[in-house]
Amino acid sequence: MPTRTLAPSTRDWFRRTLERRRRIARSLERLVIAIVTRNDPLHEAGEGVVSTAIIVVIMAFLAVGLWFAFKTIMANATTTVSNQVAQLGS
Repeated sequence: MPTRTLAPSTRDWFRRTLERRRRIARSLERLVIAIVTRNDPLHEAGEGVVSTAIIVVIMAFLAVGLWFAFKTIMANATTTVSNQVAQLGS
């Protein structure tokens, strides 16, 4: 049986198709490697530090707000008690 040779345009088409498939395979390989290494616990080593720092800042703002609320309430309570004592003494 004689061997059939491909026309140059068909050979170019096969060559381009194979090259596209190789590029797609390389891209998929890089994507899989990126996904696997991103979920690596060593890659996320600093995540706890950042989360803790954010919580510390939030707690500091809450503490400042509570301190001013406490200070205002105590100032009002002190004024009210002083007025009541002054009324009792007069």
